[in-house]
Amino acid sequence: MASSTSIRFKISVLLVIPLTSLVAIWGFAAVVTVGDSVSMLSIGTLYATVGKPAGELGSEVQREHILSAEFLATRSDADRRTMAEQRAVTDRARSRFRRETAGEAARSEMSDEMRTHHAELLRQAETLDAIRARIDDGRIGPVGLSEEFSRLPDALSRLFNTLSLTNDLPLYRQSRGVTMMNQAADLLSRERALAAGVLALKGPMTETEARLFDRLAANRIFLMEQAMPELDSSLRGPFSEMIASSTYARFTALENRLLSGDRVSSADWRSAGDALDTTYRRSLAVAAPELVDRAAPVATAAFVRAGVVGLIGLVAVIASLLVSYRIGSGITRELAAVRGAAAELAEARLPRVMSRLRRGEKVDVAAEAPPLEPVGSTSEIHDVAAAFDSVQRSAVNAAVEQARLREGVSHAFRNLARRSQSLLQRQLKLLDGMQQRAEDPEALENLFRLDHLTTRMRRHAEGLVILSGGAAGRRWRSPVPMEDVLRGSAAQVESYTRVRIHPMGGTTLAGNAVADMMHLFAEILENATVFSPPDSQVSVRGEPVPGGFAVEIEDRGLGLTDAERAAVNERLASPPEFDPAETDRLGFTVVGMLAARYDVKVTLGPSPYGGTGVVVVLPAVLLGAPDPEPVEPQRPEPPVLTVLPTRTGRAEPAGSARRAGLAERPAWATAPTRTSEPGEPGAPNGEPGGPGEQAVPIPADLWKPVRRTGGGLPRRARRADTPPRPDVPSGAPSEAEAGARSPEEARALMSALQSGWRRGRAEDGNGGTTR
Repeated sequence: MASSTSIRFKISVLLVIPLTSLVAIWGFAAVVTVGDSVSMLSIGTLYATVGKPAGELGSEVQREHILSAEFLATRSDADRRTMAEQRAVTDRARSRFRRETAGEAARSEMSDEMRTHHAELLRQAETLDAIRARIDDGRIGPVGLSEEFSRLPDALSRLFNTLSLTNDLPLYRQSRGVTMMNQAADLLSRERALAAGVLALKGPMTETEARLFDRLAANRIFLMEQAMPELDSSLRGPFSEMIASSTYARFTALENRLLSGDRVSSADWRSAGDALDTTYRRSLAVAAPELVDRAAPVATAAFVRAGVVGLIGLVAVIASLLVSYRIGSGITRELAAVRGAAAELAEARLPRVMSRLRRGEKVDVAAEAPPLEPVGSTSEIHDVAAAFDSVQRSAVNAAVEQARLREGVSHAFRNLARRSQSLLQRQLKLLDGMQQRAEDPEALENLFRLDHLTTRMRRHAEGLVILSGGAAGRRWRSPVPMEDVLRGSAAQVESYTRVRIHPMGGTTLAGNAVADMMHLFAEILENATVFSPPDSQVSVRGEPVPGGFAVEIEDRGLGLTDAERAAVNERLASPPEFDPAETDRLGFTVVGMLAARYDVKVTLGPSPYGGTGVVVVLPAVLLGAPDPEPVEPQRPEPPVLTVLPTRTGRAEPAGSARRAGLAERPAWATAPTRTSEPGEPGAPNGEPGGPGEQAVPIPADLWKPVRRTGGGLPRRARRADTPPRPDVPSGAPSEAEAGARSPEEARALMSALQSGWRRGRAEDGNGGTTR
């Protein structure tokens, strides 16, 4: 079966997907906002631990660049000492930069990109020693020196750019402006160093040197022009003052003279450059801390915005969850109501209607299929509920119509079965008359066989009545001995001669249950004889048990598998409603229905003989008063009778009376026979004795001499103390009232006569008969 999921789960999934997306977006926005705020709050720490030491290192490297250029030009000891002193200052700045940036405070605040540029700056700082060696050996010129010393300031500019990254646009513009002014200061330093080396030689610039000087001056001017508009008034003020100062004007005048090829004094160039560099560095020193101070309130404002946005987003997410939950729960409740109504219809209402219909009660469709109350406000679910109302009305109507049809079919079956019973009863009466008039032994034997077949046909007709919900038409008012009931059941099966019924004492069965229980046992015995070898016996034993009476029937057939036996036991314990389309094992269906009707327990089990054993437990309410034990005869050797299974199972004599020493009693004399309908206790089945007969002693004190009639045939006379015949339906006329032998008595007489004939043929061997 394909796996299924609940509507609640599907609705939850439907709502979780957009809610998850909303939460993800909210989380992303919160993280980005908070991350930017944290970055801005960390600018102060980064400036103190990274930016300031790096700026100092850059300034010292620029001074060393200028002094190194002068030394390359003069190679004087004074310039060497000055250069060496500056190298020591640069080394101290480099060590401080390494120490400050290696601390935990700086490393924890750096981003991945910042760490990359920091590592690059450290590598460039380590190349200073190699550059210095080339300067000392004179293996580098002014242009090469400018290029070598430009690498560290360029790496420093890239590091400063990562420090100024922020999502706050005004702060970013100010930071970018300050960074460009810092780059312009580096170009100014490189421009001073190149010109200082050339002027120290007191010669003109070469073409290469002139082009480099021109490019450096143009880039510096360009950066300053781009940076100044980006800065606000407070940050732009110091730089504006510097540009408007006489120091800047003096330097630009000397710069223009150099660009035009005029001679410029080295001392003038150095003094003008030092003055401008001092002013420039002072302006940068004021701008950088102010820029850092501006980041703190911006970060606080970003935190506040992040908190507000996060709170609003959280409220929106919670509200979405609540609304989604309410909507989903509402839809789930509405569908659950429809599902509950459907389950109630399938599990309670329809079974209740069917039960009432089986009992023959009238069913009001409107009352049994009321419309569903409107649930919720979803129009589609209202449509489903309306459709379900139509379905349940149709289902109840169909159940009512089906019950009517089934009842009509059952009535038809019962009518046909009753008609068959009536015809079979008339046939049995005709057979009784024919048996009384028959004189030919073979004809009489065939009549008895026909009588037995008719009895079996009547049992099948009764089975049809039972399957259609009716009851057998025969009734007894008085209890009947259990042994007689079982003999009557055996007489209704084809292979009755194979059934061996053991004595069961005086237990009796209530008259109102005799017909149905006889039918129940007959079905079981029929099954036992059909599914066992034709030369084997079917044993029947019975004894009282706590709470009732148990009858055990065992055959010697092939038996059943455990699965088949379990299926049959389940069918017997809870018999399903009879379906005319299922025609297999109708006998078990009849047994199950009769057992359920009288609360009888029927259980199949393995037989020690290899076949199947059936245990039938009758409840105590079905048992009648115990039959008094018969008085044993005082004769030393009572006559022995052979069981001739009749429709009641009463014994018929098959032994010789002369061998028993009872010459005054005819050999065909019989025990008192109950008078009843054919197939009931006391009525012979007309089947001759044969293999499997059971010899039981009949007490002699139940007999008395008989008198002969005018026709020469004896007529039995009932003793005064003979117990009444319980299997005779109430109101049946007595022999005295009838004034003549009844058909049943005549049939019993014929059975005894036939037994005598058979015995005579067996004794004489020449086909003669015994009187």
